[in-house]
Amino acid sequence: MSKQFTEVQQDDFMKFGGERPSYLDIEDALMTLGGHGVGGNHFKNEMVKLAGWTGGALTTYAQRAAVAQAAFNRIRELLPKASTPEELRVMLKSPK
Repeated sequence: MSKQFTEVQQDDFMKFGGERPSYLDIEDALMTLGGHGVGGNHFKNEMVKLAGWTGGALTTYAQRAAVAQAAFNRIRELLPKASTPEELRVMLKSPK
C-alpha cells in the first residue's frame, strides 16, 4: 500500500462531523488489505491489537485515546510499506 496517512491525534477519537479522521482511513485500508467483509474486519481487529490496542469489543477508542493513538500511528508508519496482509502482520509482530 503506498498511501500516506495523516498522523492520528487523541482528539480524533472524539470528533463528530468535519474532516474525516485519518484513523478511519487506516481502518478502511486495513479492511481492504485483509479482504473486505468479515475477513477484512477480523484482519483489521488483529492488526490494531498487534499494534498495541488493548481494548475489547465493547471498548471505544475514545475510552483509551492514548493507546488507540499509539496503535494507529504505528500502523500508519508501516502500512505503506506492506503489500500483503502477511507482510504487515510480520512488521507489527517485530519489536518497535
